Amino acid sequence: MSRLCFGTYAKIVQKSIKEPNGQKRVTELLLGLITDNEDVTNQEGEPFVVTDKLASDLFNCKINMRKKIKEASSSQTIINAAHDYFEDVVLPEIMPEMIKDMIAELADLISSDDTVPQDKKEEFLRFADPASLHVFLSVLFLYVIKKDNKLSKESPAPLNNRMPSILSDVKKLKELIEKIHPGMPAPIAPPGEIESHEMVYVRELLAAYADAEGLDELPKESLESFPKYQKDFKRRRKDYYAAESIRRGARDVFGETNPDQFDVLKEETYDGIIDVYENEYPHGLARLKGVMSQAALIRVDKCVYSQIPNWIGASEKKGVCHMLVNDGKLREWVETDE
Repeated sequence: MSRLCFGTYAKIVQKSIKEPNGQKRVTELLLGLITDNEDVTNQEGEPFVVTDKLASDLFNCKINMRKKIKEASSSQTIINAAHDYFEDVVLPEIMPEMIKDMIAELADLISSDDTVPQDKKEEFLRFADPASLHVFLSVLFLYVIKKDNKLSKESPAPLNNRMPSILSDVKKLKELIEKIHPGMPAPIAPPGEIESHEMVYVRELLAAYADAEGLDELPKESLESFPKYQKDFKRRRKDYYAAESIRRGARDVFGETNPDQFDVLKEETYDGIIDVYENEYPHGLARLKGVMSQAALIRVDKCVYSQIPNWIGASEKKGVCHMLVNDGKLREWVETDE
């Protein structure tokens, strides 16, 4: 069962936010409803500030929301300002092409959480429509901000109907792997059309090709005029969906785990390639290829999935790099002056 809390809510919203859309910025954007309208302080009496660590811990459900933020969210000032804040401040930061996917994912999360009362579910889902998006996001935000955000280590994570529940920790996960010997997740073939969740990394791929050619831009429709890039583009999408196959397959087999092993995979991959990413390159495509070559070589032993035969190979690790671009951890392949 997926659980509705600030972390899961924020992760879904993050996918739809325009760049830069790192965890800190998205947390600041959402909590701005409260910090812009109330004087919130930390334990030392200083103004409340969102740090990188705080944002990461909230996103990954490692800590609960700060008590003073929770208390401020109940003030009539905040409640009255919520709809307007999300309409005037948050919605302009959302990519229009991502709205339907975001609503669908949030609706699924609401529906699947058995801890949310049925009347609350009906209240939220009544606004799950693009025309009332600001209301949907604001009422949901005011709800999740008060919920426990920290995942309990003793909470069982559901498996599929053929397996018993297991505790969400690495030891139990390893024991389960040794017991059931899970097969390779069903591969996902790249669809003919670019999906909304691909938009960010695809944009950066095209920018890398354009940079290599000395062009300002290279639209996807023009790739057929550059056969080598068209071939490369297909290969990159294949890698992305190899990683996506693991992400979805692991969720279906193991349910939620603590820590999230796919997040561990992303962190391991990032740590293994970031020095190569930050090297100097003649153009963005050279940086892309350098990083991908490094990704194929690195070990990701901290991720339990790497211990399952045939799960994590070169293609999957390369695909994770594209996900890091989507997440904003790798900002872009083409170096800018910013």
